[in-house]
Amino acid sequence: MQLIRYRFGDFVLDPAARELSRHGERVALPLKSLDCVVYLVEQRHRAVGRDELVSAVWGRVDVSDTVISQTLRRARKALDDAGDRQVMIRTVAGFGYRWVAEVETLEAASPDPPTDPDDASVLEPEPASGPESVGVDAPAADAAAAPPRARYLRWAVAVFVGLLLVTAAIIGTRHLQDRRTTAEIEANGTRVTMLPVTVQGASAELSWVRLGAMEYAAERLRAARLQVTPTEQALHLEAVLLRDSSGSDSNLVALRDVLVRSDARWLIVPTARRAGTQWRVQLHAVGRSDELTVEASGDTPLQAMAVATDSWLERSGRQVPAQAAPTALQERLRRIDAELDAGQLDAAREQIQSAPAALRGSPILQVREGQLEYRAGHMSAATRLFEQALAKTGGDAPAVRAKGLMGLGAVALREGQFEQAQHHYSRALEVAAAAESAGDVGLSGNAYNGRGAAHAQLGQLNAAVSDLGHARMAMRRTGDAVSAAMVGSNLGRLEGKRNHWPQALQEFDSAIEVFRRYQVNDYLAATLTAKASAELAVVQPAAAALTLARTGRLLPGLEDARLLAVVHTTQVEVALANGQLAEADLLLKALPASSLSGQTDARLRMADAVARGDTAAAAKRAARLPDLAETVEPATLLVAAQAAGNRAAAQGWITRFEAQQPPDQRERQPELAWARALTQLRFGNGSAALQDADAALAIANRDGSPNDRVRANLLRARVLMDAGRLDDAIAVLGELDAYAAVDYRVAWFGWTLYTRRGETEQASSAERQARTLAGERALAVVPLL
Repeated sequence: MQLIRYRFGDFVLDPAARELSRHGERVALPLKSLDCVVYLVEQRHRAVGRDELVSAVWGRVDVSDTVISQTLRRARKALDDAGDRQVMIRTVAGFGYRWVAEVETLEAASPDPPTDPDDASVLEPEPASGPESVGVDAPAADAAAAPPRARYLRWAVAVFVGLLLVTAAIIGTRHLQDRRTTAEIEANGTRVTMLPVTVQGASAELSWVRLGAMEYAAERLRAARLQVTPTEQALHLEAVLLRDSSGSDSNLVALRDVLVRSDARWLIVPTARRAGTQWRVQLHAVGRSDELTVEASGDTPLQAMAVATDSWLERSGRQVPAQAAPTALQERLRRIDAELDAGQLDAAREQIQSAPAALRGSPILQVREGQLEYRAGHMSAATRLFEQALAKTGGDAPAVRAKGLMGLGAVALREGQFEQAQHHYSRALEVAAAAESAGDVGLSGNAYNGRGAAHAQLGQLNAAVSDLGHARMAMRRTGDAVSAAMVGSNLGRLEGKRNHWPQALQEFDSAIEVFRRYQVNDYLAATLTAKASAELAVVQPAAAALTLARTGRLLPGLEDARLLAVVHTTQVEVALANGQLAEADLLLKALPASSLSGQTDARLRMADAVARGDTAAAAKRAARLPDLAETVEPATLLVAAQAAGNRAAAQGWITRFEAQQPPDQRERQPELAWARALTQLRFGNGSAALQDADAALAIANRDGSPNDRVRANLLRARVLMDAGRLDDAIAVLGELDAYAAVDYRVAWFGWTLYTRRGETEQASSAERQARTLAGERALAVVPLL
């Protein structure tokens, strides 16, 4: 069969080999991004609609706009087509995309088989840009600088480490078995879930109506003191409905299943169509046991939606607040927001620039433009626009002031000016209360969230926990369950940093349940991974493996390279902790080294060699690790001390790490004390080893996790055993007895110590326990700490 390749500019695209190259060098590109490029090139004679591209590349319809925009952003970056250039992939506003670069067709030299996906799918991790990349460890911009779709990709991916792709079906069943009762949901009579508008016969220029009219209706419902499900949750629920009902809105069972998921009293399914010069809107409201349908007409989509919304309020027994008809500014804002929600920055910019002069100077439009420039990475322009808007507002516009201040806070977070970010968010909180009393809900939650991120970056963990707690409660009051769960997941991470492990695990479990219910799969995978790492910290390796196994079915749908790297690294660590050496080896072979930092990749492979007892391979990696990074990570230091083949290699790592630490902090670093003790134990002086082991234990007892304390105690016990102080070593083993049934390291040491003491019966029992926990580890090999 004759295979085709394509040349454009400096690039050659080989669809059969699943490879993009430049000047003969392979270009790192995730598979979905590569598939988008292939499809657009092959359809280069025409524009490709968004839904067509989703169907061709993902093979399903429930793909979020954020995933699509990130996938195309990675493709554009690889092609040097990012920002406003668009000389290869052009965005067709309100429709989709088109390939515009000249293409030369080439014949492939030979029909080589496609590259194995595990070898090419996730290559170089790319730092996320925009407000979606932030949170506790990578602080996030608030919703003032991020529209609803961007808001949910903020922080989730930069915290823990993990291993290989596991393929399985996408999570979800036909009918959700929910723990909540009918009475509980019926009692929540103030919450409404409004789905996106189905626009019948819509053309590209009317695509904004889908989300714009929905969000306008949500504003009117909130003015009537109703809680309305936020946009991002509504989009997830719509995806569930489309899958469960095959796109049929008449499927009452699927509608009521979505109603249960949303915790609402009413689920409203809106449709709109244009009839001549008029618009007609229908709202089909579904309750647990009743239904209500209203229709209304108007000159514009928002006018018709306003009448329909007020009619529904009246017919459902709610007081209709006095509200003006939609203004030209409101319609313009809805158009801009719809484009921002879809990731169409150029189209949103066009909507702003084409606004009448009377609207261009309005503070709220300047705030929106500032948000746009923030997302485009133009921090100076964003700052100027936020400051201009703030200069025009006073006490009569608290919502605009709060959003402008949060925009400045978001810029400060992005630029690492954390104290300045604290200042802006604190000022935003001062005016948010007045804005929320006027019906602009959710502002204080976002401001607390942003300030909490700044506190966390400054190491002010108690203040960060307090602010995130306030943020979560504010979000729950507005019905924003997913944002509240995001905050809860971040709180879990902070509680882990404070060594409050029961609280951390409880936070993760609560967040996981929400992400599962709404099928927010990127956050579900990130939080499951965080929980697995926490379970390793509390010495529950088997539980960590079960938790991490739940990410397997989610991974094929994830696009964020950083998130995948986090999951993949944690998978390797969990496999090693459970003695699953063959699995760890397969995962490491399938995992491209370029998807991790050089030091992380080397640390994992060195740890694998130590666990196998391959001292030569471990020593070889330890000897060249200093060349992979200017700074030494604590986890790497600990592994290097166990892998080093001689004292000089181990001491080199210790010296490098010491040089990084402020003098007054060196003696507070547990990894440094562990590395010193291990080096003395393996290559040096027994009394010095015991002194360093005692120091490591003191630090672990004061500031460490349960795993830190187990590790330090085992190290001290090994030093005592090697020094012939077997009774003292037995006393240490007694302190660790509670872990002997779950942790191989403890069981192995018990077997070794009882054997050394000649206690045959105890040694035999300990050996059975060790073999039960060993997995594929050999008892002749000293375990990896």
